[in-house]
This record gives sequence, structure tokens and C-alpha cells, in this order.
Amino acid sequence: MDATAKKLVEAMQDIQKKIGILQRQAYALESALEAIGLRNPNIEKDDPFSEASDEQYARDTPFANITLVATCKKILFDHMGKEFTKSQVEYLAAVGGYKFDAEDSKNSVEVTLRRLAENGFCEVNKQRGPEGNKYYFRTDGPISD
Repeated sequence: MDATAKKLVEAMQDIQKKIGILQRQAYALESALEAIGLRNPNIEKDDPFSEASDEQYARDTPFANITLVATCKKILFDHMGKEFTKSQVEYLAAVGGYKFDAEDSKNSVEVTLRRLAENGFCEVNKQRGPEGNKYYFRTDGPISD
């Protein structure tokens, strides 16, 4: 192997080692986020065709320039069939680039989700306890405002 090829192989090895380290760190963070109730464990993180994973949201930042209402709608629509707490929606909005202006972002998300449920966009599975209500997209509901 000539010197140039050897340098390229060494650079590739170095990058692959760094990728491995970052993947282990990401897995640890995902586990911690799930343990504290922010990350929904039902998100298809390993689905290469999913455009709605938190990893994809972080890469694309689809919520950077849209309203909280549009953000919540997109999150619920992107994850049809899955229930989300207000904390999980707040997490996905933040990781997807939404900039919260309110001091209490969780309350803003909750008010928005309640309003969407009242308007028929989503359903709410009312629950007591630390997790609270869970919201999910209504497949028979309106998609627009």
C-alpha cells in the first residue's frame, strides 16, 4: 500500500472509531431521554425511511420557522397511531428547531394540544399521574385549520 492510500485508510479508521463513540453516546442519551419521559420509545429510530424520527428532525430542523400549532400538528401527523405526552411533543418540537418564546414551553404545548383536540384535529387519552394526557392524530379528523 502506498503512503497516500495508507493515510486514507488511517483517516477512515479514525472516522469510524469516532462514529462508534458518537453512536454509543447518542444511544445513552436516547435511553436517558426515554427514562425521564421526554423521548417516546415508540419512535422508529432505526427506520431508514422515516422522516419523522427525532434524529431526522434534528438534522432537518423542520420546525425552525413555523408556528407552534403547525409544529404540534406535524408531529402528531408524522407519528400516526402513536400517543404523545405534552413533554414528548415539547421535546420533538425543540429537537426539530422550534424556538419557544414562552417561559413555560411545556404549558404552551399543552394549551396548543388541548386546542387541537377541541377542534377535532387530534384525540386526547385523558390520564392521571405524572405523565398526564396523551395525544394522537385523528385519522378521520381535519388536516387543515
